[in-house]
Amino acid sequence: MNGPEIFIVSPVTLASYARTCLRLVHFAGLTLGFGGAVFLDLMFSRYRKTPVTTELADNVEWVSKFVALGLGLLWVSGLGFLVLYHFAEPEKLTNPKIWAKVVIVAILTLNGVAIHKLVIPFVRQRIGSQLLVGMTPRMHSTLVGCGVVSLVSWTMPVVLGTAPQLNFVVPCALILAGYAAVLGQAFLIANFLLRRASGNISVPASSTPGEPDPGLAPS
Repeated sequence: MNGPEIFIVSPVTLASYARTCLRLVHFAGLTLGFGGAVFLDLMFSRYRKTPVTTELADNVEWVSKFVALGLGLLWVSGLGFLVLYHFAEPEKLTNPKIWAKVVIVAILTLNGVAIHKLVIPFVRQRIGSQLLVGMTPRMHSTLVGCGVVSLVSWTMPVVLGTAPQLNFVVPCALILAGYAAVLGQAFLIANFLLRRASGNISVPASSTPGEPDPGLAPS
C-alpha cells in the first residue's frame, strides 16, 4: 500500500448511521418523558389525600426535570429526522403522521411550561396541607388539564410510532381530531374522579358540626 488508505462512506451509509443515532435519541426521549409523566401521575394519585411534604414537592420537581430532558431529546431527534428526510428521503416529508407528531410535541412543550410555571409552585404552596383541600376551580382545571395533556400527549407519539399502517394513509387533521377526542374524554374522566376525591376528603375538626366546610366543597 503506497499511500494512506482512504475510507469513503457513501451517502446511503451515512444516512443509515444518522438514522440509527436519531432513533436512539428519540427512544431515550420517549422513555424519559413517558416514564416520568406516568410516574408523576401515579405519585399525585397516591398522595392526593395526604399532607404535601417538602420531600414530595422536591421529588415532583426532580422528576419533572427528567420529563423536560425527554422533551428536549424528542425535539432534537425530531428536527434531526426532518433534516435527514429533507436531504436523503424527501418523500417521507409528505407523511401526514410526521406533522401530527410535531403538533403534539409542540402542545407537550406548552404544557411543560404550564407545569413548571403553575403546577410545581402550587404543589410547594400546599406543603403541610392536603393537595386537594381548598382547591379553587381554576387550579382544579389547571391541575387536571396539565395531567391529562401530559399523559395523553406522551402516549400518542408512542402509539403513532408503532403504527406504520397510518403512514401516508391517514390525514394529519384526522389524527389530531382523534387526539383531541381522547384528550376530551380523558379530561372529563379525570375531572370527575378528582372532584369525587375532593368531596370525600374528611372535614377538619375546626368546622362546625353538621355544616360543610366551604373550602372543602367540590369546586
